[in-house]
Amino acid sequence: MTKSDAPNELWKGDVNEAAIEEWKADTNTFDRVRHVIDVTTELQDVSTVAERAHVSEPTARKYLSALAETGRVKAVNTDSGTQYMRAPQMLAMRRISAIHREHTKSEIRDAIQDLKEELSDFREQHDVIDVDELALELDPGDDGWQDVTRWQQIEQNLEIAQAALSLYDFDPDDSHSAAARVADSSTVVQDSSREQGALNNDTEQSAA
Repeated sequence: MTKSDAPNELWKGDVNEAAIEEWKADTNTFDRVRHVIDVTTELQDVSTVAERAHVSEPTARKYLSALAETGRVKAVNTDSGTQYMRAPQMLAMRRISAIHREHTKSEIRDAIQDLKEELSDFREQHDVIDVDELALELDPGDDGWQDVTRWQQIEQNLEIAQAALSLYDFDPDDSHSAAARVADSSTVVQDSSREQGALNNDTEQSAA
């Protein structure tokens, strides 16, 4: 590009501000509050949620209260007022819903067996009964702490997989799985980063 081809004036705007304006243009106030709270895993006050969602505090409070009534949001009364975070059970139901979409009942059974075998291997390898016993035996800096982290992940995955299996055929109105009804299909996050797909660890990170 020659000097004569260059634009007369360079854009001096802020990239973040431009992204925010685009987000606001593509969403309504409720969608933004819901998006913010869906990635909030620690208690936040209304003003913080309102600032992150770019809405007024009264608007944020109204929608947070409504979401709390549906069970999507956890509301906790504190000395400084009511604070909010994503309801932990909603994340579990989304993972269960994703498992139902991506895996057959037989695949879930196989995954449960694999997870139990991995736990058994850890018990035999370290000669302990549970992960707490292993943690008590380790000193700072020991390689075994990696196994503690993995052990905890396996136990969490096993709980989710077992819940998914128990709910697999539960469909009172013969339309679709109970988990899929509870989870909002428009905001379900795919948990498919590892080989087992939805039978994997949760990868959502808090934006709080």
